[in-house]
Amino acid sequence: MTRPCPKCNQMNPPNAAFCLNCASPLAEAPPFIGQQQAQQQPWPGQNVGVNAPLASTPAGGTGQKAMIAMILAIVAFLCCGPFTGVPAAVVGWMALDAIKNGRESADSKWMAMVGLWGGIAATLIHGVGYVFWVLLSAMSASSPYGY
Repeated sequence: MTRPCPKCNQMNPPNAAFCLNCASPLAEAPPFIGQQQAQQQPWPGQNVGVNAPLASTPAGGTGQKAMIAMILAIVAFLCCGPFTGVPAAVVGWMALDAIKNGRESADSKWMAMVGLWGGIAATLIHGVGYVFWVLLSAMSASSPYGY
């Protein structure tokens, strides 16, 4: 069963937390307390938020995956190359998928794009640099002049 957006009336998947069209938060469905769900109600003094999943962010917030992807891409350019560039690209891809499916706010899309493409670029740049360094090392080792 799809859920309409209260702002633009766009139909969204049932598990979406944000509208696919305008990125506004979707209203939660009214809670249905069945027997199974009533048994899972917290008892007094239980900390409910400890094991809560971080699937969605509040409206206007930034997604954790997108921020992690961007930070990994920056670190990949500065020093670590493919060791953080590949994870930056993977996490950026996952963040873009979450945004596309409405599980995260579209506000963090630019960070996910920086993480994805920055991770790919840093991996390629450092990879070419490593190959160039190995070739120059091999050429200097085979030099007849001993420099």
